Amino acid sequence: MIEAQKEAYGDGLDQEYLHPYMWVCKPHYYEAGYNFYNFPYAFGLLFAKGLYAEYLKRGESFVEEYDKLLSVTGKLKVAEVTKIMNIDINSVDFWRGSLSIIEEDIEKFLELSLKR
Repeated sequence: MIEAQKEAYGDGLDQEYLHPYMWVCKPHYYEAGYNFYNFPYAFGLLFAKGLYAEYLKRGESFVEEYDKLLSVTGKLKVAEVTKIMNIDINSVDFWRGSLSIIEEDIEKFLELSLKR
């Protein structure tokens, strides 16, 4: 575990704080009874990637609309928030856009890892 942490964090983490049993300290990651625990993280990632896909399509016009979206987050339901930008998160296409960005990220990672 220590070696994995050194490789992952490099100089970004004080060596004094590396923990040989970190995986044991986080059992909620692996507990089937907490299956909803990671949902906000997964949703947030896919939502952010979907917004990025929209940005790539719309370009600079996205930025102004995005500021409006940010101004109402926490005040409305997520589907209502996205309607401000004419995005329908109930649409399969929105989520496919998210997944296509992730697919590109994976392909870049694989390409870079083969150069190593």
